[in-house]
Amino acid sequence: MLYLPAPVVSYIHKLTVENRSPAYILVQKDGRLFSWGGNLSFYGFSNLKQGECVDEQVVFLTGLLPLNGLPIILPCVQMESGISADVHIFSADEGDWVLLLDATIYESQRSAVQQTSNDLSLIRNQQARSLHQHFNHLEVENLSPGFLHLLERGIRSNVTILLARICGFNSCIEKNSPEEVFIILNSYISTIIQSVLDEGGMVDKITGDTVMALFGVLPATGLAPVRAFNAALRMIEAVKEVGKIWQEKECCTFDTGIGIASGSVSLGMLGSKNNKTFIAVGDRVNLAEQLKCQARPREILIDENTFNQLGNVQNYFSISSFVETGIVKPIRVYSYLVT
Repeated sequence: MLYLPAPVVSYIHKLTVENRSPAYILVQKDGRLFSWGGNLSFYGFSNLKQGECVDEQVVFLTGLLPLNGLPIILPCVQMESGISADVHIFSADEGDWVLLLDATIYESQRSAVQQTSNDLSLIRNQQARSLHQHFNHLEVENLSPGFLHLLERGIRSNVTILLARICGFNSCIEKNSPEEVFIILNSYISTIIQSVLDEGGMVDKITGDTVMALFGVLPATGLAPVRAFNAALRMIEAVKEVGKIWQEKECCTFDTGIGIASGSVSLGMLGSKNNKTFIAVGDRVNLAEQLKCQARPREILIDENTFNQLGNVQNYFSISSFVETGIVKPIRVYSYLVT
């Protein structure tokens, strides 16, 4: 059996059990209740009778026992008291153990994450409709007949690409359960996406711990590079505020590193007839990706095209250099570090 020092065991116990109103039930292999303990009344169970069939006293266990094979984990099961509990069922020599852990906070977070997902899906659909209408409008008024339609074959356009990365997220994956990882990740990603939307940007894709956004695709007021930089500032501050909330809960906290590049890219729809995705491709996209990877926590790295359009804000940047993959000669980039 794996040996863990007492402080480690104590920490794990506090993190996973102590603050979650643990309760247990031990059921013999013939289905009769043998013993119980912990805070069972919290879940609405009282007046249990030893030696009687457990199915008649704990209804949600009907059909689950006796346990044959691997343990069973049932997340967020509604108890008779109305409390949601994570139910762990595992077998031992003396019988089948049923462990109940309060899941109220996780149920609330799950609902919040689902609502956020629904909201973001709605926003993305609205963006798609706006995009379609916008380029149809351009085709009618500004483009000659026969021009390659965006939704079919693609066009070239000057845009600003922003990529934001959550720094240090891999270490969080190793320390937390999958459920906790996605709850934490969603809280940060949602914050980053909202910063994009607030500055009139378009969320292009979400890949793991990275969000890619485009500015200058959808109609908006102001220069695309300026709006992208403002969105980056919003992100860093918003992520810091989210981190304070998680820090109070003794969970992982993060910062974000951001890369921004501006220039001509190819825009279009890619995929099969029934499953197409709007994408942007080109060397500016690749540069933004590499700047994102190079950026330190709370740092915004931008290329010269973006820098040249920022006006008075230029005074707050420091000059740096960066060797782009595949290019021997260093290129000039500019750094803005939020302290």
